[in-house]
Parts: sequence; structure tokens; C-alpha cells
Amino acid sequence: MNRFAIGSPFGLPKTLPLARGRLRGSGSRLFARGATLVEALAVLAIGTTALAIAAPGVLQLRASVAVRSAAGEVATAFVIARAHAIRRGVYVGVRYQKNGDRHEWALYRDGNGNGIRTAEITRGIDRPLGIVYPWQRNDVFPGILTETPVPDPSDPRRPLDRLNDPIRFNNSNICSFSPVGESTPGSVFLWDGHDRMAVVRVYGRSAKIRTLFYRRGEVEWKP
Repeated sequence: MNRFAIGSPFGLPKTLPLARGRLRGSGSRLFARGATLVEALAVLAIGTTALAIAAPGVLQLRASVAVRSAAGEVATAFVIARAHAIRRGVYVGVRYQKNGDRHEWALYRDGNGNGIRTAEITRGIDRPLGIVYPWQRNDVFPGILTETPVPDPSDPRRPLDRLNDPIRFNNSNICSFSPVGESTPGSVFLWDGHDRMAVVRVYGRSAKIRTLFYRRGEVEWKP
């Protein structure tokens, strides 16, 4: 019996290709591992840089959305109050108030035909409708930006006054709607505690609601 590998033309041992394949394969895997690690580090570095660049933009977008969402909640409360006034045929008012440890928008019904008044709510003449909208936000609240002059929405050439009075309906904090849909004219200013504000404005006879937005340093309010 031939001691040498079968198929060798000179009876010499034949080197098995599998062995070479294993060596070559092992080297390829080591190289692949090295390349993958370098690529992973490069991708990680690029991702970190991209995140650092994008983060401020994401935060600004989030702040903008929060202010717009809060303004939408206020406008919705006004629309619902007006609908109740027309449907019930009585004055209905919306008042921002504190109830225990929370704030809320509460709806009141006129009890003597002269509109909704704070004194008459206190005396029990103008009674609550039992409809409230809890203000559960902690990112935006009624307020006016401080430390920087804010232009008046009605006239950007002059600064906003009464900075401690963000809810302004004549001399009250109640927006009242009549049975024919007219409204007490006024504004609600909202602030995110940083650089952004919104104002929800209600116009008297038409009860039209318009919302404007402001960012610290700008010269005027924008839709």
C-alpha cells in the first residue's frame, strides 16, 4: 500500500488546500474584525457629532411645539365656552383659577343677566357649570417673559406693560361670552419660562380668536 497521498504525480505528499484555506480564512477574519472595529468607531464618532449638532434644533422644536400646544388648549376652552353660551342662551364665562394644588380653566353661568363677574361668583350668583379643564402642563403657563422687553402685540413699537398680569379681559381674568356669541375682548399670555411666548387674543363682537407667538429678541409677534 502506497504511503503517500493518492493523486500525487510523483508520490509526494500533497498539501491539502483546506489547510491553506483555514490559514487564509483565519487571516481574513482577523482583518475583517479590525476593519469592523475601525468602521464602528468612525460611525460612533459621526453619530455623536451629528447628535451634538442636532440636539439644539430638537430642543428648540420641542419648545415651539409646547407653546403652540398650550395656546391651542386655551383657545379650545374659549370655543367651548362660547358654544355653551349660545346653546343655553345665557352668558358663560371662562376663568383661570387655582383649585387646591392645581390650576384650571372653569366655566361659569350667569345668574342675573349682567354677565360673569368675580364678585358674583364669590357670592354664588354666577354658578359653575361643572365643566373644568385642568391645566396639567408644567412646561408652559400663563405668564410674561422677564428680563427682556416684550413688544406689545397691538403695537410692536412699545413694550408690553403690566408684566404681572398675563390674563387681561378688561379689568378681569374672566372671558365672558353672550347668548349671541359676542365676547369680552382680551388676551391670555403664555410663557415657557425661557424664551418663548404665545398670546391668545379674543375679539369682542366677533369673538374671533387669534394666536400669536414670540421668541426672545424678536421685534414683533408672529402668527
